[in-house]
Amino acid sequence: MYEPTPASGAEGADTPPAEAGTEQRIFDAALQVFARKGHDGARMQEIADEAQINRALLHYYFRNKSQLYESVFAHGFEQFLSGFHQVLDAEQGFEETLRAFVHGYIGYIRDHQDHARLMLNECLCGGPFLAEYLTAAMSEPGGFPGLVMLERIAAAIERGDIRPVDPRHTMLTIVSACLFSFVAAPTVRIFHPEVESDFDAFVEARKKHVVDLILYGLVAAPPGSGEDS
Repeated sequence: MYEPTPASGAEGADTPPAEAGTEQRIFDAALQVFARKGHDGARMQEIADEAQINRALLHYYFRNKSQLYESVFAHGFEQFLSGFHQVLDAEQGFEETLRAFVHGYIGYIRDHQDHARLMLNECLCGGPFLAEYLTAAMSEPGGFPGLVMLERIAAAIERGDIRPVDPRHTMLTIVSACLFSFVAAPTVRIFHPEVESDFDAFVEARKKHVVDLILYGLVAAPPGSGEDS
């Protein structure tokens, strides 16, 4: 649970907290509004209304919209990283790493869809906060799960376990395959109407499909090589 610190010198800073849990209501409301509308489209009054508080109380905790947005974004980003570290820290082979990465990524999005939409809106707006936080995470050894996956792809190529593909393109393909079902949910519901009645079953099937598609696409001989004939 995230608990922000009241903004020193903020508008309404002399206003006392209304009740226990106000901070979390603000955070949850801000996440929902930012996920729907992004930083530029969101309004502090709308967030206050969503949290069922007055605007002065909102400014008691956050001086302005940018401060609130960065707090929400930072919390989601750190939560994303910490979840991946738990599944990727151990020394694993390529197949185990791929499975852990895909299952972890899809599982995180399923459980935190507002965070995923927030990240998507951030990307569509140029990604200034995402660039800052990604750069910082990538500067630390093992700080970014994507780099761990890249290293395991490169190592698998070096050992001859998989075909000599571009690790960065492969990484983009893996991430895209994990994200698309959530980003393009209306399209998915047309092709997979069962999603409406059993979304969890669809997510589990999606995890397996993505792993199999990537894994067997990498270990199979390229077209025209004659190795499968």
